[in-house]
Amino acid sequence: MQREVFRNSGYQVVAAAAKEEIREHIENTDFDVIILNHTLSFADRKALARKTKQRNPNNGVLVLHHSGSLGNPYVDLAVDSRTGVKPMLDTLKRIEAMRHARTHHTSGTDGKYVVVADLNRNYTFATDPVCELLGYDRAMLLEFRIDDIVDGSTHVTDPLFREFVSEGTQTGKITLRHRSGRKIQVKYSAVAEPDGCVVAHWEPLESPATA
Repeated sequence: MQREVFRNSGYQVVAAAAKEEIREHIENTDFDVIILNHTLSFADRKALARKTKQRNPNNGVLVLHHSGSLGNPYVDLAVDSRTGVKPMLDTLKRIEAMRHARTHHTSGTDGKYVVVADLNRNYTFATDPVCELLGYDRAMLLEFRIDDIVDGSTHVTDPLFREFVSEGTQTGKITLRHRSGRKIQVKYSAVAEPDGCVVAHWEPLESPATA
């Protein structure tokens, strides 16, 4: 049924039931996104997501489970399939946007702390060091807007972002909130790309602490 939901929405879908069959597809099939559902155990979902990212870090990983991202850093997003067709399709579209956002970061050349957001201030990509700096798994972080992690929230971000969109670039210092509530100061430089992506590079002003 889940296969038909995506197929009827215009996606090319290859279905696999057993985990061995899924591993074979990961190793031998070209694909953009792997969708793992609730019938797989947590251990299997984590192993298959890890294998996917090892083969191609740009492949998307979507889990159809209400807590599918918890404790699994290889998952991009999770959605509860019981909420209906629209949330599943909306989440898949977000995965597609994330895959595009990743094209703005070249590993090893653009710095460690890189985030990409859209013009609504929704995060669409974050490097692993960003996730570690803030204390979140990637899937959790990518549920947030810029306002959610900046100390002072919308009161701070809204005027800065309006100025940024007008100018196209911005540099400065800002205070972020770690998952624990601890405050983290960073220097940032941001640029608005022609495709609507906002790319920012951070530089922590102190060595990141372990929470």
